[in-house]
Amino acid sequence: MTQSLPQFLATWARREPDAVAVSDATRSLTWAELDRRVTAVAAWLRRFSFDGVRAAILADEGVDWVVGFLATLRAGLVAVPAFAPGRDDAWLTATITDAAPEIVLTTGEKLLDVRALLDTAGVEVWRIVAIDSVPAEESGLAEPDPAGDACLCYTSDSVGVVLTHAGLVDSAARTAEALRLGDRAAVVVNWLPLCQLGLPLAVAAPVFAGCPVVHLPPEEVRERPEIWLRALEAHPGAVTAAANSFLARCPVPEGLDLSGVRALLDVGEPARYRAVLPGSGLRPDAHRAAYGLLEATGLVSVGDGPMSSGRPGRSVVIADLRTRRSLPAGVVGEIWVTGPTVARGYWRRPAASAETFCALLRDDAEAGEPGWWLRTGDAGFLSGGELTVLGRLANRFRAGDAEIQAETVEATVERVVPELLPGSVIVFPVAEGEVVVLAESDGPFAGAVAIEQAVADGFELRVRDVHVGSPGWLPRTVAGKPARGACRDAYLAGIPAAP
Repeated sequence: MTQSLPQFLATWARREPDAVAVSDATRSLTWAELDRRVTAVAAWLRRFSFDGVRAAILADEGVDWVVGFLATLRAGLVAVPAFAPGRDDAWLTATITDAAPEIVLTTGEKLLDVRALLDTAGVEVWRIVAIDSVPAEESGLAEPDPAGDACLCYTSDSVGVVLTHAGLVDSAARTAEALRLGDRAAVVVNWLPLCQLGLPLAVAAPVFAGCPVVHLPPEEVRERPEIWLRALEAHPGAVTAAANSFLARCPVPEGLDLSGVRALLDVGEPARYRAVLPGSGLRPDAHRAAYGLLEATGLVSVGDGPMSSGRPGRSVVIADLRTRRSLPAGVVGEIWVTGPTVARGYWRRPAASAETFCALLRDDAEAGEPGWWLRTGDAGFLSGGELTVLGRLANRFRAGDAEIQAETVEATVERVVPELLPGSVIVFPVAEGEVVVLAESDGPFAGAVAIEQAVADGFELRVRDVHVGSPGWLPRTVAGKPARGACRDAYLAGIPAAP
């Protein structure tokens, strides 16, 4: 029978009681201390709840957040990972409204903010629990069903994805193996939001492997990346992750030494094949492309370097959208994923769940071995067993006889026009053979002609319009990437993309 994450926590509390398990800017807990706090909060939750009740985590990412999440699992509830109000309240309101949790966990410092958010959203809950105020309590609790729902995670578009206990553990095991988190020399240093890919990487995998974690505040790191870089320098054996758009814009402080970093995963978007953090001492083999998504409970594969996203084996195929057959090596199609890490489906969206999570590969059916596949919505190809991710299928468009990936055009523009901030370029079609380019620049920009020439030379496309604003003018997702849909919609509506 598959163990749950709280069971792995209890195991490490027995084996390594005095080893540090989790830290943030204010405090640390050992494995024994973490287990006791999780047990106490779980016992408190069971006083006024029962299996399957949804409990939202509206706290700053850190020690208390981790306690609240694991306690929710141990109590047999369904966690709704989020964050404290004040960061992206539009996303948070949409998420809480859709999830309709019966319980909210937060901290004493954020109680009033949480009450205000719930009132504004019109969401009524049974109880708001301050994680840091729950008294110590020992209690025997039944372990959750591995096949049961563990958490309800939301995408950047506020679509709920239902993850199971077994899926979380399987994802944790694969991640821990790929990054060697169990060898006692690794430490995860995380600033990604724990409501999305940060959850399997910085909560599930470390609890599975008994690996310590240092949590950094996402908003502060986005504003001052040096916080993250100095934390990596201070923790030899560090394993961390960031989107390429963030890495490309990350200034390197003088004298920084990242030679001790074990792995820096390039996640969340197609990798731009270039050196990152130049002058930091980061080993080339430490920069590793990775591919993952919430619908697959986190990471699908991890590469050995920045050039591909790894060898996912039989759990991934490239499918032809028209025939629903697997494609040969080197041919671009939709990335399909199967296996125990695939989520149960979308929350309260049966039609979308059936379309996305229940795809049938014709090859399997004809072989007499039909099975469900997850349609990721991402374009890519396999070559030599290695997976290369090109971008979202929704960002792929035709120009004459050619199929063009918007992310590939964006990478070309960034390479040819260095005045633009890396990771800030957005390209989308507006007519046959015509595109619009939006970007950010540190200062006055006079390179529109260079952009037009690069797009024309590389893709035989005409640039109808170029808009380049100051840093921060493009709206971004919860994960910090440019919000492509919001940019496009704003442009087509004839208004600025952001204030």
